Order: sequence, then structure tokens, then C-alpha cells
Amino acid sequence: MINSSGVGTYLKNLLPLIIGNSSNIKFLLIGNETELSDTKLFNFTNVDILPIDISIYSIKEQIILPFMIPKKTDLYWSPHYNIPILFKGKLLVTIHDLYYLSILQSGFNWIKSRYARYFFNLILKRANKIISVSKFTKNEYIKYFGHENNYKKIIPIHNGIEKKNILNDNNPLNKPYLLTVGNVKPNKNLSRLVDAFNKIMDKIPNELVLVGKKSGFISGDEEVIKKVNSFGQRIRMTGFVDDNELQNYYQHAEAFIFPSIYEGFGFPPLEAMATGTPVIASNAASIPEVCGDAALYFNPYDINDMANKIFQMVKNNDMKKEYINKGINQVKKYSWEKTAKKTCDVIMEILKDN
Repeated sequence: MINSSGVGTYLKNLLPLIIGNSSNIKFLLIGNETELSDTKLFNFTNVDILPIDISIYSIKEQIILPFMIPKKTDLYWSPHYNIPILFKGKLLVTIHDLYYLSILQSGFNWIKSRYARYFFNLILKRANKIISVSKFTKNEYIKYFGHENNYKKIIPIHNGIEKKNILNDNNPLNKPYLLTVGNVKPNKNLSRLVDAFNKIMDKIPNELVLVGKKSGFISGDEEVIKKVNSFGQRIRMTGFVDDNELQNYYQHAEAFIFPSIYEGFGFPPLEAMATGTPVIASNAASIPEVCGDAALYFNPYDINDMANKIFQMVKNNDMKKEYINKGINQVKKYSWEKTAKKTCDVIMEILKDN
């Protein structure tokens, strides 16, 4: 998952810091060798790579992966909940969210939910420690599995945020626009955002730009694509963009909108704040925990509330300045160095516990 949007960001930013600050520990990375070669992880002398090319959540993953882990391994760290079931050694697991238990309810989604529930329950029994990326995610774990009292092993450690230099001073659209960033999945709540924008688009000059992958998910949201296509150029879907282009979109947006109804952490609002863009966000899940008072919040299920908050931000320059300043201060609370230090402390605690 090194190149996935959430877990991949976590791995790319955290692993070099943890490995670089732990020269006395030997790290063995199991993953796709081609994808890992694009990172800086090959540069460390205390790292070896075990190449593997299998799909996540697959039967093959569970058959092959446990036998690739050397028997002398002191700790296996899984960055996602799909742990190798047959591994019996010390285990550290990072949980980003419990999305498949909270959102998906019917049909084939019921199967995905049962699959996830099995693994989350097993992790709570097997793992020495569990890192959750927010207090919200820990509370979600307690909500579904707290009866076992093992939730004390869950340690909330916030993700960091990478402060990037802005590379391009040119507005990508050469016109005012509002921005949202998120893959086309049901929890991103993009359909309601489109409906909210529809209510005010005749009163504002802005286009709405949706940045994110449109397809290739276990759970996609095809209705959003159909709805967007009916708006012509007022709403644009860019598909996937690289980091430099994404930073350019953040920087030049008049405001960033984050309508998601479920996030374990949520990088995009902080990324927008880091570029000096005011944020309008859902008051659901982990978002208020992560954004603090630096976002103008709306009820993500209330299209009118969403539309009103967007309209307020666009029309009120003093409000924009206020939330830009709040956002810049909020971002200072997060760094990958802090995340790495706290994660290393958890790792050392497990290794010292005989």
C-alpha cells in the first residue's frame, strides 16, 4: 500500500524517519520491489527488501505472507488491518479507521464488513499494541469491541503533515474556484457537496474542482460522476494529480471544502491550511479533532447548511483572513517528526517487553 492515498502517505513520511533514527534495529520491508525502489528506503544500511507482488485482502496474501516473515523476527508491524493471520510473534498494527464497519451496511458490502470485523477483532486479541491515527479511531474501536477491555493497548498517535514549498504561482484554471480533494467513495460525501454547490452557484463566480481518483475502489460512488457530468464546466473532476499539481490547486483555491462523513484522520484540510487556504469542513468523525477551531464547520448531512457556509466564506473577506491565520497556526501542531518519535517509543516498549 506504499502508493495508496492514506496508508501510502503514512508509510512514505514515517518509515524514513523511524528507520533513520533506529540504526541499532534491522528492518525488513516486505512489498513490491518496483514501488519501494521509488522511495528513499533503499538508502539506509539497516534495511533489506523482501520482494512480493500480491493483492491486498486476497487469499494469496494470507497464504504467502506469513511464511515470508523470518522466524527470528522480533516484531512485525502491519500498517493496515489486513494482518497475516498465521503469524504468531509480536505484533504492532496501525489502524487508520473502521470505515467498513461504520459505512457499509448491505448486499456485498455486508461481506466486506464481516471480513473487516473478523480482522479488527483478531487484532485486538493478538496485537501487543495498536496505533490509532486519532482519538476518534480509538473510540470507534471501543464502540465496536470495547467489551473485551483490550482497548487499553490502543495508542492514539496523530499523523504528521508535510510542509511543502509552493512551486507554481499560476492559477491552474485562471479563474476563481473552490476545491475539494478526495477519491470518489461514499464516505467523501461528494454528492451532497454537488447539491450544495448547485444551490449557490448562480450567486458566486467560482467553479467547483474535485481532485481525486474516480475509479478502482472496492467501494466507489458512480452516482457522483454522473451528477457532475450534468453541470458542464462549473464543476470539474481532475482525476488523480501528482503532488506538485495538487499543491498548486490548494494554493490558488479561494476556499477548500471537506464534506466527508467519515475520516480516521483526514490529510486534505491540513494540506490546504498549510498553503494558506481557508477551510470549510464537515463536523463529523475525526475532522473537528484534527482541524480544531481552524475550520468553518457544517453538518455534512444538511445541504442547506453546507451551501450557506460555503457562501459565507466566499463572500466574506475578513472571514477568509481569519481562517487562513487559524489554519497556519493549526498546522504547526503536526509534524512527522513528532509522529515518528511517539511511534518509536511504542516500538521500543514492545521490544523491551519479554
